Amino acid sequence: MCVEESSKQRNALPIGMAKLTRLAFAGIDLGRIAGRLLGMFERDPYHAGALMDLSTIDQLNGNLSIGLTRQAMALSKQRVFRSTCCGVNARLRVLAFVAAADIGGNTPLEFLLEGSDIALTMAYVLPGRPLPRDLPKHDLAFVAIAATPSNRIVLAELEELLDDWPVPVINPPHHIARLERCELAATSIAGLDIPRDVRVRRDDLLATLDAEDWSPIFDRQFPIVVKPLGAYRPIRAEKIDSSEGLRLYLSSRPEQSFSVSPFIDCRSRDGLFRKFRIFFIDRRPYACHMALTDRWNATYVDARMETDAQWRREEESFFENFDSDFAQRHEATFAALVERVGLTYFGIDCAETLSGELVVFETDHTLLVHDMDPVDIFPYKPAQMRKIFDAFSTCLYRVANERRNSRWPSVG
Repeated sequence: MCVEESSKQRNALPIGMAKLTRLAFAGIDLGRIAGRLLGMFERDPYHAGALMDLSTIDQLNGNLSIGLTRQAMALSKQRVFRSTCCGVNARLRVLAFVAAADIGGNTPLEFLLEGSDIALTMAYVLPGRPLPRDLPKHDLAFVAIAATPSNRIVLAELEELLDDWPVPVINPPHHIARLERCELAATSIAGLDIPRDVRVRRDDLLATLDAEDWSPIFDRQFPIVVKPLGAYRPIRAEKIDSSEGLRLYLSSRPEQSFSVSPFIDCRSRDGLFRKFRIFFIDRRPYACHMALTDRWNATYVDARMETDAQWRREEESFFENFDSDFAQRHEATFAALVERVGLTYFGIDCAETLSGELVVFETDHTLLVHDMDPVDIFPYKPAQMRKIFDAFSTCLYRVANERRNSRWPSVG
């Protein structure tokens, strides 16, 4: 791959996250590209764009610590970067406010806009710092920062900074804050169950075990789902079925804080778990994937859908009949959820119980959506992903056009 090299392009990402991820997903060794980027940085130590792409490569290769260190180095030089994945002959200019985080910590806008006529610039927001002064002209602003405890300060500060912004702001910070599970779990919506997620210290968990009283945590006992907090790398949650199992689990973990939630059995009648990723764009739901698996905590990648043609046929049917079946069955629940969240764009990971209730495990506007699956194995996917990408672009144009030459309020 040719890597653009020019001091005039310091504010551009030479390659970008979407292209680099696509190459890694295809099994291509990124070492040679990393070497070229290193050469760019050695010749021009102020080339922050090269550092940002190197940070992405490090993370794709599993070197999170090194990647975040490179990212911090890049942000010490500049905080505004132009994506080269999209915006050729641009007709619309979007400025995204993003946080310093790993590659999954912001809305994957490059994937959503790759190859489009919408120009994307990303401005990094750092806690306690004013916005960068070199913000480019733009038609829309988009807040892409994840709703995490570590981002609460950034989102709160950004809310004030964006007050009376001169263009529409999509997904404003005060709505993003609602995505934290503790906020949504308190929501009462017919047909919807969002497991209450409680953060508990190790000592409190042990005290609960000794007292055999779960009431300080939640109103049900085993089975529960436990996940360590504070680990440098994400750790998969575990299902715990008994007090003895929890004691054994705690003895195997060094962390001092844990996330605890009730386990909800979402197995279908055939014993398989069916997990769905749905995106909401301008209030309308769009199917992203359906994973079939025999493991309750498997992701779409873990499910290895490429190994079972029957499972893929079911996913294809899910796409084809989504509007008339799944979306129609949950229409009222979806509408209430969209109203409660209040965002123009977000996604959910969910499942169904045998009784037909929708169980939402994750509600986030940073969930990954992509078209990288091999077409020879998943020939039905490109059209479905294109439907999502087109809907997103159409949404951006609608917001820009409806508010042109008028007052520019924030748009959920």
